[in-house]
Amino acid sequence: MSKKSKSGKSETHLASESDLKKRIDTVLRLGNIAGADETEVQVDETIDALTRFANNAIHQNVAEHGITISIRTVVDGRTARATTNRLDEDSLFAAVKSSLQLAHSQPKIPGLLPMPGKQRYRSVNRFTSETAATTPEDRARAVKKSCDLAIRSGQVAAGIFSTGQSQLALANSQGLFAAHRQTHAEFSITMQDEPAASWAKANSGNVRNFDPQKLAARASEKAQMAKDAQELAPGKYTVILEPAAVLDLVGFLFYDFAATAVADQRSCLLKRMNKPLFGKNISITDDAYHLQQLGASFDGEGIGCMPVSRRELTGFGDGH
Repeated sequence: MSKKSKSGKSETHLASESDLKKRIDTVLRLGNIAGADETEVQVDETIDALTRFANNAIHQNVAEHGITISIRTVVDGRTARATTNRLDEDSLFAAVKSSLQLAHSQPKIPGLLPMPGKQRYRSVNRFTSETAATTPEDRARAVKKSCDLAIRSGQVAAGIFSTGQSQLALANSQGLFAAHRQTHAEFSITMQDEPAASWAKANSGNVRNFDPQKLAARASEKAQMAKDAQELAPGKYTVILEPAAVLDLVGFLFYDFAATAVADQRSCLLKRMNKPLFGKNISITDDAYHLQQLGASFDGEGIGCMPVSRRELTGFGDGH
């Protein structure tokens, strides 16, 4: 539960890195005691808050603070994972033993790679105090202004305003340790203007990087313009999409870019390597260090990410 100070700011904080290391060291020690050849630990902590509104009024405000610890063990060429949200030592030891028990029941994995050792990471800063300190009252004031606009325009507003902070720490028995923390905020609004409706959305690590009122005004404007929309005959049309709409479309491809998805033959990119998929004016890059990017600069095993060069993505278009 979040506590409030006299200033109205949230007093709920993420655990310190030293606290995370203590929990991780405990799990690694327990893995050694239990007889694991290798042990990997991932700690995930989230503090999320959401204000939801519909019919021009707030109808829900929820907040959640949770920590989970995921433990992967390796024994005799076999590996398995167990997860718990109980942080006492007895519960952590039970999770370690569950992971080992599951590993023993698995077949050996040919060519199973050893866990990586200590790594060096390029630093990223994706945590802003303004977002972390956002209160329910802050979100409610922004939502009220958006709903007031809808009422003045004879429209009906619905949507969400969420803010939060999160962190993860990853370590293993080979000496690797990686940690990342970030904040995130999202405002999404739908404006209904019978018989038309329109939508606007923005998200960022910094809540000050978007203006909910401007998003509400844009959704309201588009809903008004769509009231007299006419049905078009089937055919090819040039369509200009806003960034949020493009993100939703491209988002369906995110998991298809994974090597495991290709190996499992469930990726839409299967057998399309080095073949153009889009126009020459489109390039898709995965840059973990982009200023507008969120997420850690290392992968799920602790290997640091590197920016992908355009030359490596010629199969997706070579434009700007």
